[in-house]
Amino acid sequence: MRANSTIVELPVRPPAGRAFTLIELLVIIAIITILAALLLPALAVAKSEGTRVQCVSNQRQMTTAWSMYAGDSREVLVLNGGDANQTSAQAHLWVFGGNHGDPPTLTNVQYLIGPAYALLVGNQPSAKLYKCPGDVSTWYVGDTGTKAPELRSYSMNSYIAATGTNLLQPLAQTPGYRVYTKWSQLAADSPANRFVFMDVNPASICTPGFGVDMMAEEFIHYPSDLHRNRGVVSFADGHVETHKWLDHRTTIGLPPGSEYIPHDVASPGNQDLVWIAQRTSSRQ
Repeated sequence: MRANSTIVELPVRPPAGRAFTLIELLVIIAIITILAALLLPALAVAKSEGTRVQCVSNQRQMTTAWSMYAGDSREVLVLNGGDANQTSAQAHLWVFGGNHGDPPTLTNVQYLIGPAYALLVGNQPSAKLYKCPGDVSTWYVGDTGTKAPELRSYSMNSYIAATGTNLLQPLAQTPGYRVYTKWSQLAADSPANRFVFMDVNPASICTPGFGVDMMAEEFIHYPSDLHRNRGVVSFADGHVETHKWLDHRTTIGLPPGSEYIPHDVASPGNQDLVWIAQRTSSRQ
């Protein structure tokens, strides 16, 4: 009888892994670069769309608060304009704010929601709603060289409830055009075509009122173009639009060496100026 033989199996050594060649690595890097180039613009568009949606929501809520104020005040619209006395703590406008050159009026949250300064605070208690999420601008405050974020991105149609001493320059209204002080006046003059709040160019934000000259072909204030050359505008009937600016002069940048865009910039034949004026007021 034969003895059982033991068979010893040696471990099988796996074949050595095949390394990438230099050419293959370069091809992979090129593919990743191409994919990143394709994806980044899409991500930027998605981010821009998100800020636009939030800006629309902000203005919708602001216009609701504006309308509620009139409902609580026997149709009298909340006062608008600019502040000649920039140290006043008497609430007399929807928000407190002076002209260019006074950054504290754009960086102090109390000027937006402080009862001593803002009339709309009872219907609009959140300061976040006054800020477009696409607006990341800052202002130097004081003599320390420090910067603070700009807190307000929106201004109100200067032909709505801006009268008398509230007409701080450059908000002079064009003679012969309606100025609305009561809701019934707006309701009788195509409220779907009368803007209330405008998303303003961060370098042009100024008084609480958005200035429009109904006759001159010039910008008093510039609308915002932060949403891919588009601005957000709310109307007296409560709807909000995203409007694309068609003239390249409307999307002006900050002049070199300046902190803000000057007023009364001529722009003859600008169809965007026509669009804004048609939605500002009408002849008496």
